[in-house]
Amino acid sequence: MFKKLTSSLLLLLFLTGCEQFQAASNTVVLDLDVIAKATGQAETIKQQVEKANSELTAQLQNISTQLNEQLAEEKKKLGKKPTAEDNRNIQQLTIQANQKMQQAKTLASQKSQQYRAALILQLRKNIQPVAEKIARERGADIVSISSNSMIWFNPEIDITDEVIAAVRAQPLSSDENNKATESTKNTVSQDNDK
Repeated sequence: MFKKLTSSLLLLLFLTGCEQFQAASNTVVLDLDVIAKATGQAETIKQQVEKANSELTAQLQNISTQLNEQLAEEKKKLGKKPTAEDNRNIQQLTIQANQKMQQAKTLASQKSQQYRAALILQLRKNIQPVAEKIARERGADIVSISSNSMIWFNPEIDITDEVIAAVRAQPLSSDENNKATESTKNTVSQDNDK
């Protein structure tokens, strides 16, 4: 009796383990970086981020110029012999100007990162229907992006090359590409307005 129960439990555990393995095999993997490079999107994203960074740098330069002009104006108002209190006020204004500049740099860095993230999100949205179609053809329920958190996966479940081929066969129209670019630019310019 005990032997039958143990055998039944072992069989049940084995079958349960097999079902879990089967469920896990319904996943396919793709490498978004490889796809972006192979389809030219990585270079496009890089150029767009560089352009946005140039614009942000120009804005930072304008802010710096304005702050320096304001400080120079205040110093000029004090004349050639400022009092000790005037010097403390100028020091305080200088500290405030430096803080404003640091805040502007931090904000510019955040906007740059947000813009880059928006471009990558747009790439993912563009690739999603292609990856989904290929995954469904393979009977998969999940498409996972290859990352550093993965230790290993069977190369047979990698659909990167198939996605690249499909994207190259049906590239984005220039209208769709312009809409994607405008959408991400609007995200940045809306943040600038705040």
